Formats: sequence, C-alpha cells, structure tokens
Amino acid sequence: MPIRPLDEWAAARTQSLPLSALKGAVVGIDASHYISQHLLHHSTREPLLVALGGFPFALKSNIEKELQAFKNLGVACVFVFNGLDFGKKNQRPHLQQPESVRAFEQAWDLYDQQQADRVVDAFSGAGTPRPESLYRFLQRILHQNGVDSIVAPYSAAAQLSYLTKGPNPLIDAVFGPSEALLFDIDKLITRIDIEPAQFFWITKQTCLEELGRLSNEQFVEFGLLLGSSFLSSFPPFDNPAFPGKGPNIRDALPMFNAAGRNALALCAQFEEDRRMQDLQYSDRYKRAFMTVMHHVFIDVDGKVGPMDAEHTSSDMHELIGQRLPEELYFYLSKGVLGSDVPNYLTSGEVLISLPLGSEDTEIYRQIAGDSLTPIRTQSICLLSNSLHRFYQTKVINVRTWFDEKSDKSINLKTLPSVKETIQSWKINSGALPEGIKKLQESCGPFKFAVQSLKDTDFVSKSFAGKDSPILSSQDEILSNVFWRFLQLRGYINEKHQLTQWGVCLEQALSVLDPADGLEEATFLAIEMLRFGLLNSKQWFSHVSGGPMRGSDEDKSFNMLVSRVACIGKLQHKSIGYSGPLSRQLLCYRSLISEVRSTLRNLIEVVLAGLLLSGEVERDRKDWSELSAKLPFIDDHDCGLGIAVRTYLDDLPLQANPTSPEARAEVKTKGKDWFQHSDSFTGNLDMAFKLWDAVSSSRRPSRYIY
Repeated sequence: MPIRPLDEWAAARTQSLPLSALKGAVVGIDASHYISQHLLHHSTREPLLVALGGFPFALKSNIEKELQAFKNLGVACVFVFNGLDFGKKNQRPHLQQPESVRAFEQAWDLYDQQQADRVVDAFSGAGTPRPESLYRFLQRILHQNGVDSIVAPYSAAAQLSYLTKGPNPLIDAVFGPSEALLFDIDKLITRIDIEPAQFFWITKQTCLEELGRLSNEQFVEFGLLLGSSFLSSFPPFDNPAFPGKGPNIRDALPMFNAAGRNALALCAQFEEDRRMQDLQYSDRYKRAFMTVMHHVFIDVDGKVGPMDAEHTSSDMHELIGQRLPEELYFYLSKGVLGSDVPNYLTSGEVLISLPLGSEDTEIYRQIAGDSLTPIRTQSICLLSNSLHRFYQTKVINVRTWFDEKSDKSINLKTLPSVKETIQSWKINSGALPEGIKKLQESCGPFKFAVQSLKDTDFVSKSFAGKDSPILSSQDEILSNVFWRFLQLRGYINEKHQLTQWGVCLEQALSVLDPADGLEEATFLAIEMLRFGLLNSKQWFSHVSGGPMRGSDEDKSFNMLVSRVACIGKLQHKSIGYSGPLSRQLLCYRSLISEVRSTLRNLIEVVLAGLLLSGEVERDRKDWSELSAKLPFIDDHDCGLGIAVRTYLDDLPLQANPTSPEARAEVKTKGKDWFQHSDSFTGNLDMAFKLWDAVSSSRRPSRYIY
C-alpha cells in the first residue's frame, strides 16, 4: 500500500534509467503495487470495469506483454504477494468509501440519462477492485509464464526487505509501494514503463536528506503518521479545509519537527483531540511501530520468524496475529491456499464487507451474511481439524457491514470433525479400473468425479483403508480433492453414492461438450439453484437494466436466461469493454461472485487438509500448478448476461420474433452493440449451451424455477 503523501512528494525526486540498466538483475515485485498500477495507469485502465464486474479484459495480455519485455531485456522477476492480515483484531468490516459510492451513483445516473460522452469518465472515478481480489488471477498468469512468486507470511514489503539482505541476496532491486521504505530497503523502483522502456527509482537516503536529514527511525515514525497499511494517518495532519483529502508533507513535516521529531511526543500534544481518543491513536501507533520493527518473514529454509528477533517481545502475537504451524505458512507461501480461512482462525473473526460495485440489497445481505455461513463454517472447521487444539476450540465471531454488533458466532468446540467425514476418499490411480481411467482422460474434473460414481463396482472399492498409500500424482490428488469437496457440498453421501443433487449435477454435466469449457459454470449454476438464486425474482427492480420489451412472461424469461448467462464468461478481445450496461445484472453477478469465492476457499482448504494430514507426497515442486488447477479462480463479469438480455430484448421488435430470420437479423446487430466481443453469435451460442445444460437436469421439485 502506498503512503500517498510520500508518493506525491517523491514524484518530483525520482530518477529514471532505461530498463536495460537492469539486465542480469532479479527484481522483487510487490504484487499488490503491480496490480494497482495496471488498474490505475491511463494506458491500461478499463473505466467500465466497475460497471461490469469481473477482471479487466486486457489485463492478462498487458501483463504477459510486460513479462516478455522483461525476459527480452534479461531481467528476472520474483513477485511477492501479501499474506495474512496483521494487527487487524477488532477491526470493522470494510465499508465502501463515500466518494466512491457518490461517483458510482452519479455514473449510473448519467448512463440512465444516456449521456454517453460523460459515462466513461464518471465510472473511471468510481474506484477499482482491491488488488487482493486479483491475486489468484495473477498467480495463474505467472505460473503459465514460468515466473517465480511467493506469498509472504504477512506484509510483502517486509518479505522483499528480507530478500534483499544477507550474504547472498535473492533479489537485486525492489519494485513496490512507498511503504516498503519503512523497512530496510535502500533503493525503491516506484514505476516501470515498457513504452518507452524505462524505470523510475528513489533512494531512502534522498528521502532522509530532503526531509531535513531525518534519522532512519524518525523517517519510520513520520511515515507511519502519514498513513499506510500499518496505521491510519495522524488525524491532526488532515486539512479541515479539504476533508477527506488526507495529509500532505508540506503541512505535516513542520508539525513533526516541532514535536522534536518524535511521534509519541506529537501524539501527546493532541491527546485531548476527540479524533485521537476515538481511534485510541497513540496505542495504535505504538503497535504499528513495533509491527514494522519486528515484522514476520519466511526465510529460504521455510522458517518463519520476526525481524530483529533478539529484541522481540514475547507478545508479538498480540500485534501481528496468532502464530500458525510453519507447514501451513509454507503452503500459504506456495499459493496452495489463500489467506481468508487462516485469517478467520487467527483473528477469531469473519468480517463480511460490501465490495465495490455491489448493491446493499436484502438478497445480498441474506446470501453473504447467512446462506454462505455453513460453507464458511465447514472451511474453518476443516482447517482447524489439522491444527493445534487451541484452534479447534476457538469461537469465531461473524460480523457484517450491515450489522457490526451481531452476536453470531461459530463455536468450533461444539462442532464434529469435518475431516473425519471425508477421510475415506484416498484413491490411488493404480486402484482405478480401466474404464474409470479412460473416463478420467476424456472429461473434466467435475464430470469425472460424479460420473465415476455411476459405476457401482468402483464405488464398492472406493473406500480407503488405514494402510492406503499416500497420494502422489497430480491427477490422483486432484481427483480426491474433488470427491471430498463434492461430499462436503452434498453431491455425494458418506456411502460414496450420488445424492439427488449429485444426480442433478451429473445430468447437467453429461450434455456438455468438453471443448466448450463450461463445467465450472454449470457447477456454479447448480449451486446458485440450490441457494434459491436461479430465478427471475424482482430483487433489483429499484435499479435500471432489466428487460424492457415483450409481455411480462417474455421479460421474466429474459431475466432468467440472462442470469444464467451471467454465470458464463463473455469472450472478448484484449481491450477495455465498450457496450451496453445493466445495473440489475451487475447486482446479480455480485451474488455469483460471493458464492464463487466462498467455494474457492472451501476447495483450497480441502487440498490443504490433505497435505497437513500427511496423505499427500510433500516432496514436490508443482505447488503452483496444483493451485492453478483448482476451480473458481475467475471472477464473473455480467457481460454475457448483458449480451443475452440485449438479444432477447430486441426480438419482440421483429415481425415474427420466433422465426430463424428474426433471430439472424438481431444477431447481425451484435457487432454494433458489442464491438470488441470475439463473436456475438458465438457468445450467444455459449450462453444457450449453458442454459441447455442447467435446464436439462432433474432437480428436486421444490427447486423448479
């Protein structure tokens, strides 16, 4: 995270060099900073992203172009991702920034008024997704391009500092945010351009000198007061004439100097300030300073510990977070699982926030705050089953953005072991009958997992004994992960047989062509159906973007098919989106996204549980590939839903809407509506294949649309 006042001040003090000057060097890159630059830079920003949801269409292409440029210049890269939250105990659920909400509302007002010339700029000012939401996406790109990456135990900046030190530094330079200068980093690359190929950098010594010859410790104190991920900005630094703008160095530095360049002395001068008291700022400052001085990193041998360990107090866990087993930190560092579920355990809290672009609706509150709690509970319980008893008896409080004082909690001590319910899945490839092996070669993981269980002979032999050998190959590891996951989700029972929902899923998957890549979308559609979300209910009628033409029945059908299409993905050229929007479908894709991310957490924990239990061969190097092959990485935009809604909404204007000629006529308009889609007709075909798969399944009667 940048220290924004320091960024603004340093911009005029950076130096530049051609990128070729880094030839032969290894550059450590802060992943969040890298993603933020892509989301914000004028040459790569996609203004309508917040109105469409999902990931930027051109991001993968832009990243791969840069990675190739680095390779061509002989520059090696190591990306470092932020890990677990630190110092966040008793924090509030994240709230949308008021200025972003205002900009978002204004942009939609302009769109509804058809002021197209102002809409793009308006949405551009409404904010961007949190970089962490794109971590899995970037990690997969790095894996596909053979670029190294690591997830820090906590702060990426602290991990980068470690990588630059020692007798044999692992990296030669750091590209990251200004808060990296709080650590022992002498030179910082602040920006890299590919066209022209150059980079901008600044030294800490320059900062110390030009801020009035501060000592390193004084610089850290002043930097913390300016605001970063470690601590919010010092309230008296804020300019009352420009509320919300934040501090600037021109005004803040004289105040710091007047207090003897001592942060605690400055805090003492304002101890009667109501803002200081409300935030308990002095105490938070002390905690933040110690957190920086003794931040935790992982070394080359996989050992996790604090900086300056000799002077670390015994209560560092109170500042940073409860310590986890080193084996789990290792799996985190390799990207086997993300930070969400471990964060729930270490903090003792599940904080449910309202993401940027999501509407605060009753149905969203129901899904995020209540309906998904059982899956989160399974994930937390399953991970705790493989950890110390301390974690197995914790009470996890659940707090939402709309009810911060809620007394909802998850008492792990009272819950039966989740791990024991799925331990019977430990099938080695050698134990698979030939027919099952051929099935595995011909279809995707979801389809294989359910169709293999139609073979009663295989089912009878699928229970693992105590002497079953450990799993080794990728295929057998992933197959067992999917079987365990599907049992936890209720598609398979404890007898390894398909449940009613398992039969429903198998029927839907059986009509798919593997080449279409719709397995994951079909599974998600069945999950949405189970949550009562796959229907045409008027949850979002208070906003624009619904079907406009035809009878009420036509509109209802249009809405249903369009919602199913939102679960698919619009095939689009590597360029920012330009086309129709729908606030109603954007609301709906938020529901899909919440379900998807919760399922991703669960399946990651299933894999981690196998590893922590010693059921998998640990001497391996394919960690990134294992993670990349798990589903639910890609967030959903509502582009395909908009394409279907636009198509179905135009048919009633035709003389004979159901005729092949009318359909062909409307499809020809798609090139004008969606100028950068790969093929409007191809996208519609994909959406209707997904519809056919979902509608062909036989679901329990109470779940009929």
